[in-house]
Amino acid sequence: MGAHRSRRLAALLVLLLSVSACASIPETSEPKAVKEVDGSNTTIPVNPPPADIDPLALVRSFVDKAASPASNHESARKHLAESMERNWTPPPGMLIVENVDTIPVATPQPLPEGVQLVTLRADRIGRLLADSSFVPETGEFAVDVRVELQSNGQWRITTPPPDLVVSKTSFSSIFRPVPIYFLDHDLTGVASDLRYVVAQPATTLPRRVIDLLTSGPSEGMRQAMRTAIPPGVHPKTNTTEAADGAMEVNLSELGDVSPDTRKLIAAQVVYTLEGVSSARVRIKEEGVPLLPDGKDLRPTDMEQYEADNVQRPDLPGLAVVDERVLVLDRNARPIPGPAGSGEYDVVRAGRSPHGGKLAAVTRRPGGVALRVGDFGEQLAELPTIGNYMSKPTWRGEEEAWTVVDGRDVVRVVDTGGEWTPQTVDTRALPTGRPITDLRLSRDGTRIAAVIDGSVVVAGVAEQDGHAVLQRPVVLRAPQGMQVTSVEWRQDESLVAITDSNNYPVYDLSVDGFRWEPYTAANLGQPLTAVTVGPGGQVVVADRHGIWQSQDTDDVWSLTDAPIGGASIPFYPG
Repeated sequence: MGAHRSRRLAALLVLLLSVSACASIPETSEPKAVKEVDGSNTTIPVNPPPADIDPLALVRSFVDKAASPASNHESARKHLAESMERNWTPPPGMLIVENVDTIPVATPQPLPEGVQLVTLRADRIGRLLADSSFVPETGEFAVDVRVELQSNGQWRITTPPPDLVVSKTSFSSIFRPVPIYFLDHDLTGVASDLRYVVAQPATTLPRRVIDLLTSGPSEGMRQAMRTAIPPGVHPKTNTTEAADGAMEVNLSELGDVSPDTRKLIAAQVVYTLEGVSSARVRIKEEGVPLLPDGKDLRPTDMEQYEADNVQRPDLPGLAVVDERVLVLDRNARPIPGPAGSGEYDVVRAGRSPHGGKLAAVTRRPGGVALRVGDFGEQLAELPTIGNYMSKPTWRGEEEAWTVVDGRDVVRVVDTGGEWTPQTVDTRALPTGRPITDLRLSRDGTRIAAVIDGSVVVAGVAEQDGHAVLQRPVVLRAPQGMQVTSVEWRQDESLVAITDSNNYPVYDLSVDGFRWEPYTAANLGQPLTAVTVGPGGQVVVADRHGIWQSQDTDDVWSLTDAPIGGASIPFYPG
């Protein structure tokens, strides 16, 4: 609940600023329309490029203006020759780039007078897909663009790039990330799917996010996430504020759905709208209240649907210190049972989300073994053995995962008093590269792994009783840095530690669009572990001790725990 509350405050602030600084702008119109609305409530024309702009600057300007979809990309269209301007159909999606440069092409034969070829070069960031999700890409982008002098003496583009190429700066100024909520792995709570929508006009944001919700999960998460909304259901009327200030969502007929399913639909709608509106939500089906009581809803009414997917603030952090598990507080006392007493030589450990179970990697002759059982009790040694195992991670209270020898992902499942190992299908992951860390999202729909120094995020699907990792996406750290460990911070963000002295810790979006460094003050390499506590507090360990930070701008401070370096802190999950 803490993660959602922090997002609620941020969303409310963004919404208030947006509403106070915008006016109504038509999203679509005939191509000939040239009107937009600025922040002062005054209509202004969509101006063409500056007079006498040279071909190189014209192509750069085209890339900068292409992110705006207003009036069918009218701002970008103004850079095209008259015949092309009328007939140009922007391709679906966007290729987002940075470090844009334009270079004149040296051709073996002279070009006709009034014709120039310009090479557009940039570094790829990724693509905004047709379903409004982002997928990262790397490498250089280059394409030749033909520019011709028009009869009015102005240069215009006659062969635009085959992709709709937009600069990251302009994309970030026009689009905003929003979480769209679907169902978690056991279909009892909500899980977020990050999308990008045009930020203005703010009054139409609710309609746009509800359209995305009723369209289902993004392409990359379609097998890992489900929705309670039946196929074919769509908004019957526009999602807008009613006269009394409530946000009204009127869905088409749902068909024969159970009361529990209706409540799940309500949770999906309420949490999705939370990111773009602070109004209470009134949900209807064909004009009739969705739920029997018919009351307006707020996120606080839906908290039961996220309770299993957020950290419990009453459960303390723990740490593996000198092969024992200690409580991460000022007393640093051992936990009850053999994992705390030293009977087991604990190398790494993970506690279940509600605290009732513990999985521990323990030393044995010739390597390590996985032990699992009730917290504070004897832990059964399982036949899962190897030379190395990653820190165990949990999916609910009945399922723990680990990576064995950097190759095999194994989950152990509680099958009624016994823990049964199962191999996870990882064939979709990059092959031939070691998996050095793996963490399950708290909603159980995704994993974040470290493979060959990069973060890899993949969906978790169930097929015939087996877990299958699907649609992996590689999130490479900036400047070629090597990631050494990763952890989920919130539903839509991760925290990663690297081998860099200048940027040892990053906060990044789950799709890799955003990488934001923490300050390096007080930290020393190598960092040995990262974990996240309640409220998104990041905790890392280095050779000197265990450090904590609440925000990327905060200076790292030592925790109260009298624990030295080389320890491995962890919170439930």
